[in-house]
Amino acid sequence: LEEWKNLVHHWITNTGKDEVLLSFIFFDYSLSYGDSELVNKLSDFILEDIKSHPVFYLHLVSGALQSPSPTGFFRQFLLEQDGANKDFFDIKRRALMPLSDAARVLILSHAVKSISNTPERFEKLAELEPQNKELYLSCAYSYKALLKFRTKQGLLHHDSGQYIALEHLTKVEKIKLKSTFKTI
Repeated sequence: LEEWKNLVHHWITNTGKDEVLLSFIFFDYSLSYGDSELVNKLSDFILEDIKSHPVFYLHLVSGALQSPSPTGFFRQFLLEQDGANKDFFDIKRRALMPLSDAARVLILSHAVKSISNTPERFEKLAELEPQNKELYLSCAYSYKALLKFRTKQGLLHHDSGQYIALEHLTKVEKIKLKSTFKTI
C-alpha cells in the first residue's frame, strides 16, 4: 500500500505528460479479488492527495482536452491524415476518449470512489449535479452507443473496431454516429 501511495503521489505532484497518462489509466482501477480495505485506503489517499494538490486537476483537464475533435467546422467527419489508418475515422480517440476523460475528471472533482465505468460515472454525476442531469445522461447514452458501434465494427471486421472506414457505413449509420458527438 505504501509503495502505491508513493507512486500515486509522484504522479499527482510531478504532472508531466507521462504522469497524467498513467494516472488516467490507473484511476480506473477496481477490486477484482483480495482485500477491499486496501482499495478503500488507496482511494481515500488519492482523493486526499488530489485535494491537497488542486493544480493536478488542471493537468487532468489539459490531458482530457488533447483528444482530437470528431468533426470539423462543417460537421464533416475528421479522418486520420497519415499512417496505416489514413482516411479512417478513429472512434476511440475522437469520440470515446473525450467522454471517458471528462467523466473521470468530473467524478474525481466530486471525490467519488469505486466507480470506474464511464456511463456509471455520468449517471452518478447526474445525481450529484441535477442542474446538469440531462447533459450527463446524454453523455452516458452516447458513450454506450459509441461502444456498441465500435464493438459491431470490430466483430464485422475482426479487429478492435477502433478505425472505421466511413465508406462502408450506411447514411443512417453515419447520422447515428454523428448524433452521439453532440455531447462531446
